[in-house]
Amino acid sequence: MSSNKNFFLKHFGPSCIAGITASDLLILLAENGFRVSPKYWAKLPFLMGSSVVSTVFKAIEQAFYDSKLRELQVQSPIFILGNWRSGTTHLHNLLCLDERYSFSNMFQTMYPHTFLTCEFWARPLLDLMTPKKRFMDNMKQGLQEPHEDEMALCIASRRSNMLSWAFPRRADHYDRYLSFEGVDELERTIWKRELDYFVRKLTLKTGKRLVLKSPNHTARIKLLLELYPDAKFLHIKRNPYDVFKSMCHMTSEVVDVWGLQYFPPEGIPDMVIETYKRLYDAYLDQVGLIPVGNLHEVAYEDVVDSPVEQLEQTYAALGLGEFEAVRPKLEEYAAAKSGYKKNKHVEIPDEQRQQINAEWKRVFDAFGYEVRTSNEQPSDAD
Repeated sequence: MSSNKNFFLKHFGPSCIAGITASDLLILLAENGFRVSPKYWAKLPFLMGSSVVSTVFKAIEQAFYDSKLRELQVQSPIFILGNWRSGTTHLHNLLCLDERYSFSNMFQTMYPHTFLTCEFWARPLLDLMTPKKRFMDNMKQGLQEPHEDEMALCIASRRSNMLSWAFPRRADHYDRYLSFEGVDELERTIWKRELDYFVRKLTLKTGKRLVLKSPNHTARIKLLLELYPDAKFLHIKRNPYDVFKSMCHMTSEVVDVWGLQYFPPEGIPDMVIETYKRLYDAYLDQVGLIPVGNLHEVAYEDVVDSPVEQLEQTYAALGLGEFEAVRPKLEEYAAAKSGYKKNKHVEIPDEQRQQINAEWKRVFDAFGYEVRTSNEQPSDAD
């Protein structure tokens, strides 16, 4: 059954812009010259139909909720940072076990304009088409599960480097939105407005402080602090070589799901190297802006080995409340995940390893990982 769902999403699914409105869909297609690769043409009927529904229900939702949202007081979120395939999802799932906090689920990130009015009836229908495990690994997936908010911002603002996966021919244009470096103030304002609006809607629905996870936010600390100066940040690092192998695998699995234009597979390693470098250059440039006491950093390897102990330290460092209240759930979750099997990947070719060593030197130095010149040491890449 999962293989059938995967086939549907790769050939007929909504790319990464499921809940986009009709006008925004037309703008996106127009700015890309209406160039959609033939292998993805079958995605357009779903997208166009969904965009009409989103347009109608967005208007209804705004009419019902905008006045409440404007008056709503929100708490500064807790942001989980770290490159893709560094363990951000695992960390997000752990923190979201605490019922004192809330999160954006997959449905809400796919349909940011309409989830207040549509989630209760549309989510059960769409859940029938959603694979129960992620494409790139064996992690559980579902429309009610915690999900990164980048997709919501991509759909609502049209300003996200996620769009470079859908429209790789204009990747240089969309990749600016990873860190927003060099992007004009109007576009930065639009993006911040959409994040704030999404946070308000989630807060209205749950009434709780939010735990948000998006690898992209790792490069946006300055922007996030402009909106939420009291925000808490939890960053997870991982051995760069393992990140490279795992992210290359992830990309090869996801390009057909999100793609609307063909992306040549031989371009994946260079894309991964460049994205990681840009993300961590921005992070290391901006991390000093975070007020003392509002940042905690953990290592993937430690979270895998001792998740409960690492979360206890996180709660103490960031002042997240009484830890003993959530300890039993964390211990139960950790025990259930103890048999999780990681993917196996091919080793890194020498030429790419040399490129990684050169391009990512700043990260190796900052996070204390050993630079290797061969594949002698064992890898734990997932």
